[in-house]
Amino acid sequence: MGYCDILYRRENIIGYTGNLDSNPTVYFVTESRDDKGGLKTKDVNGVAQILFLNGHITQDHPNKKNKGREVATESYSYSIMNVGPDKISGFDPSKIKGKQLQETYHSSEVAPDNKRYFPTPDGFSDFHVSRNTFTQVSWKDGATMDKLAKSISRFPGIKAMYGAKDDDYIEHL
Repeated sequence: MGYCDILYRRENIIGYTGNLDSNPTVYFVTESRDDKGGLKTKDVNGVAQILFLNGHITQDHPNKKNKGREVATESYSYSIMNVGPDKISGFDPSKIKGKQLQETYHSSEVAPDNKRYFPTPDGFSDFHVSRNTFTQVSWKDGATMDKLAKSISRFPGIKAMYGAKDDDYIEHL
């Protein structure tokens, strides 16, 4: 068993950044479910929003404490996209070359604080900007899914930078 195995499963892989054949970072998303298996929701302005779990496994990084499974986060507004410097805040635009992956929550769910969450020009709060672009993968592409799924067994634990966490710890926004 590893950290947050309910999220970090082959069937929840949505894509990767980096070189497919050289320890890419692998991204995961799945519906959040209650103890009875039903979809979890959160009331947002009178509308039930379905909650999702998201996270990624970093296989290669200059900082060894940043390798492993990211803290799983439960939210209703997670999005992932490739954007240019005009959509990224909190970073020196001259260091951003072309498009890069950006993970965001809508600012109505997570207010920008310029420490962990940065405002974007299009109304989101970015919390992770990758060094690379995101490549979406289909579950029908078995060979690619098999390569990416190897990250699950290679990195069963949460990143060392987060310290000790229970295997069922999830950050709820």
